[in-house]
Amino acid sequence: MKKLRTPLIAAAVLVLAACSGGNQPGDTIINMQAEVCRSGDPSVMQKYVSKKSQPAVGMISAVMAEPEKAEQMKTQIKAECENAKPIEILETKIDGDRATVRYTNPEGKEETDTLIKEDGEWKLDFNLDK
Repeated sequence: MKKLRTPLIAAAVLVLAACSGGNQPGDTIINMQAEVCRSGDPSVMQKYVSKKSQPAVGMISAVMAEPEKAEQMKTQIKAECENAKPIEILETKIDGDRATVRYTNPEGKEETDTLIKEDGEWKLDFNLDK
């Protein structure tokens, strides 16, 4: 009985952790990267970015509308994802409906992104003026 109790407790802790931590700013970055890698389609980023940032993703969607270019891009993304390192969230600062997340990207380089809360979800907010 004692041998069974430890795995059950561990499973319960994992379930509770998964339920409570699903809407953090860093989750948006991690989930977006995972979906792009899984699908090979960068236009899936659309659901992870703010309304203000939609035009940037729209340009990617336009390229993906061309079948030959879309296949090339998917092949390239899949190859890059095979060698990608997992994203590691280093620091998250939340100030109301705005957050700054510092993390290591799939190439292992440190990046910082700003996210805003829209309709209860954290969305990447690209600064298109950079």
